[in-house]
This record gives sequence, structure tokens and C-alpha cells, in this order.
Amino acid sequence: MFLYFGLAILAAFCWSISSLISADITRSIGGIAFNRLRLFFVSIMLILYATLMNSWNTINAEYLIIIVASGIIGIFLGDTLLFVALQKIGPRRNNILFSLAAPFTVLLNIFFLGEIMTIPNILGCFLVFFGVVIAIAYGKDNFNNHRWEIIQGSLKIGVIFAIIAALCQSVGLIMMKPILDLGADPIASAAIRTSISFLFISFTFLIKSEYFSSPISISFSIIVKSVLSGFLGMALGMSLLLIALQNADAGIVATLSSTSPIMILFLIWLITKKIPTKGAWIGTFIAIIGTGLIFIY
Repeated sequence: MFLYFGLAILAAFCWSISSLISADITRSIGGIAFNRLRLFFVSIMLILYATLMNSWNTINAEYLIIIVASGIIGIFLGDTLLFVALQKIGPRRNNILFSLAAPFTVLLNIFFLGEIMTIPNILGCFLVFFGVVIAIAYGKDNFNNHRWEIIQGSLKIGVIFAIIAALCQSVGLIMMKPILDLGADPIASAAIRTSISFLFISFTFLIKSEYFSSPISISFSIIVKSVLSGFLGMALGMSLLLIALQNADAGIVATLSSTSPIMILFLIWLITKKIPTKGAWIGTFIAIIGTGLIFIY
């Protein structure tokens, strides 16, 4: 079981790197255009991998409706709103709001899947969440002049979109949990989810609006960064998350995967050479304690 908890944490690390790679690109070409490009390459990666591993036979016909619906909600809607929010409010704020997916998932997990969590596990989940909140909320002072801290457009819209993205993520995960428990392969499932999401988002290419098209031409550098972001964030990160979800409690997996904001804080520290504030250290310490409680089984 601890292995799958570790995979959830590794997924969070993949997302933190992916988010920093994506931050500048979304502000160059727009969140929707970026997600459209990203989903195209990720779909190809996952389809090829699932084919090579011959895992399509684990997807029964009765699973498809739920997998497709999960992809539309969790990836098409969730990721699109997430990257629009990233474009507007930057990676640090975006990730702290997206970490709301953890408590959302814990609640949905209890009410809809009926999974029982121990008191230390529940306490650990909420400590991780509040640790993340404190680490990010009080870890900003040294980074205010960095380009990732600049608000682009409406702060209110960015906040709303990030919260809705978190809810979509949690709903998509809860929908997938029973399917994965029945034996559906996580990679093949992810391939279907990303492919259907790309199909839906590809129609936005036909809409002649500044919100749906890139204001600049797509360069080779942007393509390379989009492929790298997509591989780390979805092909690898989301696959690790689904593998963990298949083998462990959904609430705990979601909570551990929500630690990416803390990882982003430390990555920004490495990049900017500025030490995080005391509040950031306190939040990190609280999150570590919470993680320890989660591992008490």
C-alpha cells in the first residue's frame, strides 16, 4: 500500500514541474490553445503505450460511458479551466486552489463510494491540505516581483476557474475508482480519457475568438515544451495517479497528490535563489506531519 502512496506523491512532483513549464507557455499562447496542443501529444503517447502493452482488452464496453464521462469532466473541463486559471493567476496561486481537489475527493469518496477512512487518515488529509494552504499563502513575499506572481486579466475569474477545475478533477477521479477496481488498466483508461478530451477541445479551434486561438504562431520551442509538460503532467503524472487510485483509498491518494504546491514553492526557491518565508516552512512541516498520519494504516 505504501508503494501506491509513494506513486501519488511522485505524481504531485510530476505536476509541479509540469506546471512551471506550462506557466509561461499559457501566457504566450493562451490556456485553451495550450491544452489543445498538449492533449494532442499526450493522447498519442498514451495510445501507443497502451497498444504496446496490449492493455485494451481490460476495457469492457460497459466501462466506456463512465470513462468517457470522467474524461470530459476531469480533463476536458477540468484541465482546460485549470490552464486558463494558470494563465491568469500564475502557478503558485493556481496550485493552492487546485489542492481543493483533495478535500473534495475525501468528501465524495465517503458519501458516494462508502470507503471508510481511519481517524488518523482523515486528520492527516486535512493537515496536508492546511499545510499546503499555509505554505503557499505565507510563502509569497520573496516572490512578488517574479513574473509568475503577476496577475494577467481577472483575479476573480482565475480563482473561480481554479476551484471549478479542482471540483472537476475530484469528480473525475471518483467516477474512475469503481472502474479501476474492476480491473480496467489505468494507462488504457487514461488514453481514452485524454483522447475524448482532445476530440472535444479540438472543436474550439474552429471558434474565431481571441479566447480560443493563440495570439502568436506556435514555434518549435513551444511544441517541445508542450510535449514535455504533457508527458510529465498527464502521460506520467496522471497515469501514476490512476495506478495509485486503483490500489489505494481515493481520498488519501488525492490528498498526497495535492502536495504539488509545496513542491512548486521549493522549485521556485531553487530557480529564484530566494529562501521561502517562515510561514512556508511551518506549512511544510504541518503537511509532513499530515503525510505521516496518512501512512498510519
